[in-house]
Amino acid sequence: MKEIPLTMALDSSHLKGSVAVARGEEILCEILFDASDTHSATLLPAVDICLRTANIHIKDIDKFCIVTGPGSFTGLRIGLATIKSFAAVRKRPVVSATSLEVLAAAFPYVSQVVAPIIDARRGEVYLGLYNTQNGQPSAILEPISIQPEKIPMLLIEKNRNAPVIFCGTGVEKYREIIGRKIPDGSRFSIPYRAIPRASFLIGVTIDRIPVEYTELAEMEPLYIRPPDAKLPASMKLKSGGGKKR
Repeated sequence: MKEIPLTMALDSSHLKGSVAVARGEEILCEILFDASDTHSATLLPAVDICLRTANIHIKDIDKFCIVTGPGSFTGLRIGLATIKSFAAVRKRPVVSATSLEVLAAAFPYVSQVVAPIIDARRGEVYLGLYNTQNGQPSAILEPISIQPEKIPMLLIEKNRNAPVIFCGTGVEKYREIIGRKIPDGSRFSIPYRAIPRASFLIGVTIDRIPVEYTELAEMEPLYIRPPDAKLPASMKLKSGGGKKR
């Protein structure tokens, strides 16, 4: 009899992250951690605690899952680099999902469209629209960056003024702006569901074709727009990259 595969999932796209270990669809342990200091300082201890609590050794993991974005630029890089390292050393595959998909997965089998909204700073949010009537999020609108005040008009265009479930960190910050012209019957989720959960990531990716460890170099973070931080002009490389003689 074939053993049920073990999966480890990681999300570091927000200031609060999570790690989960599952046997098949059974979640053995999930750890939520505060990454407001640095993801690099809190992520690996959370992984260690999660594995030990589940009584699982990382060498026994059959597949790794990761949220590729959008979200924190630094968090995404650290999370993806960590999972790539685990997978490459142990020659295991990796499967990914977007943070917006994982947020939508918290509302399975609902009749309304789910609209995850993540605060993107600079007066913008990351937005996606998903149908979850069959239990898994199916994209109506792939992730985009948009100004919050433009969301109601976009919903009319994409959703024909039907009710929507809003969730995510962007809802907490821009609820008043978004709520001015939303369709009748729409509702806002509780703050508890504003952060992607690694346990939902496992469910979203359970049937997806993974990337083999030999092809992990092709897996990159989903940024949607350039990062806020830029190199100072004095540090930019000059054309040719070499010294003049």
